[in-house]
Amino acid sequence: MKEYTERQSTTEVLVYSADYTNALQTSETISSVNITHTPPSGSALTPTPSASGLIGTVLLGPLSVTGRHTLKMQCVGSLGTKPEVLWRIEVSA
Repeated sequence: MKEYTERQSTTEVLVYSADYTNALQTSETISSVNITHTPPSGSALTPTPSASGLIGTVLLGPLSVTGRHTLKMQCVGSLGTKPEVLWRIEVSA
């Protein structure tokens, strides 16, 4: 699993994207993308991911809670591969 650390303010809406080219088998394509948002407290957002080619993308924000949020993106490949990317996002006011 690839992991990244990012910064975001509560008012921003940012695009997070993951390139799955090296994580999928040759000739495999993305069948679907799943997102899990975990805030430090309160309710999680349910962002809608998309895929174009071998890139998964999701918009996150605005966020109402400061602190460390996590965003996990799992791609499901056409041959059953399930690579994941995790972002640890420090959110400030």
